[in-house]
Amino acid sequence: MRRLVLGLLALLAMAAPAAAVSVTDCPDDEATAGARNVAEPWEKNTKTFSNGNVRVALLDTGGEPVCCSMHLLVLNPGGGSEGGDEYRECHIINDHEAMGFVSIDFAKVAASYDPKKGLLLTFPYELYNDGNPGKKGIAKVRVNSKTGAVTVEK
Repeated sequence: MRRLVLGLLALLAMAAPAAAVSVTDCPDDEATAGARNVAEPWEKNTKTFSNGNVRVALLDTGGEPVCCSMHLLVLNPGGGSEGGDEYRECHIINDHEAMGFVSIDFAKVAASYDPKKGLLLTFPYELYNDGNPGKKGIAKVRVNSKTGAVTVEK
């Protein structure tokens, strides 16, 4: 029984970083979604993928909260149209409950494309760990330009 419990705890510990990543719509996240939070210099903290259709930017809420002020902004085609023009969706990628990350290695944001699923964005991050060394992980976020959906992948 003890081995079973220890095995389950080990599995939960390995799964924790992946489960910590969440997607929030920009209008629902007023604290971080403002343009004032795009990390400077913009040239080094923004990237485009899918022929410029998907844009990502590093957001920094100025050290507030102190533990977790880094977020990733994703702008992507919305999968629909208003007045004949395609519109953009806006999403914030962060830790659970809209908390940010301690850090995001923006230089290592990468993308791969699967025609059946869409664009997969990956980036390394570090989570807050109450004064101890932060838990590190790799976030995987799928952007489906046909539907506008942005989802976390494990």
